Amino acid sequence: MTTHPSGDSTPATIAASALGVDADAICSLERIKHGLTNDSWRVRTVSDVVIVRLSNPSEALLQIDRASEARVLKAVAGAGLGPEILVCDPARRVLVTRDLGKTWKQGEAHVPSNLRRIAKLLRSLHVMAIPPQVRRVDLVETIQGYLRALDERGHCSELNNESIRLRAQHAALALRHNSEEALCHNDVHHLNIIDDGTLRLIDWEYSGVGEAMFDLASICVYHRFAHHEREHLLEAYLQAPTAAAPHRLELACWLFEYVKELWMEVRADAR
Repeated sequence: MTTHPSGDSTPATIAASALGVDADAICSLERIKHGLTNDSWRVRTVSDVVIVRLSNPSEALLQIDRASEARVLKAVAGAGLGPEILVCDPARRVLVTRDLGKTWKQGEAHVPSNLRRIAKLLRSLHVMAIPPQVRRVDLVETIQGYLRALDERGHCSELNNESIRLRAQHAALALRHNSEEALCHNDVHHLNIIDDGTLRLIDWEYSGVGEAMFDLASICVYHRFAHHEREHLLEAYLQAPTAAAPHRLELACWLFEYVKELWMEVRADAR
């Protein structure tokens, strides 16, 4: 369970401090997320709405690096791809950002024009200059880390049998071949996409320098894109897809599905 702050470190007082107002200026406090690695609240004053996120030490098990995330958040906020940051303090495990508004509903990811918009957003992210000291998300190491966590707990399932381990490692190595490193979000789904006329991404905790195709795979897998939707997304992203691109996307989709399932088992075991 997440450890909640007390006294002068409640979500309300953290928000008030971030906004430079008295605590009695807080009009409402709404919990919007409760999870293994963080809890989040939407905090309102008469003139502002912010998101307060509080995380806990168990984040390391799920391969989250808050110091790296802080560097990414600063970069993407400056580029207009992420939320404005009011407080980002990894040592205190506190993050306060402006509330950007409503996230997409699941069906919005299937709208053809939105496929083109998310492809454009991801392309903008992937051509950004990589901030210094941002972690590298190596998919081979990611898989090995989750498998090690399961092994240490004596967890046995189809996900960590020898044949599937080898298949996942070969897939990760194949994606690494001829890959150009890019700054990636690595968790692109409708609940992390804000749309107020401009698309932006929230929840950057799994971000890092890695395989760009993994970002496309994440939205394909989360929304169970049909083959033609994957094709349209890839065409919009690359504009002139190479002959190898569809195979790389399919490989990335299989691997993303596997990593997602591993993550869920590690998360369940850690409860």
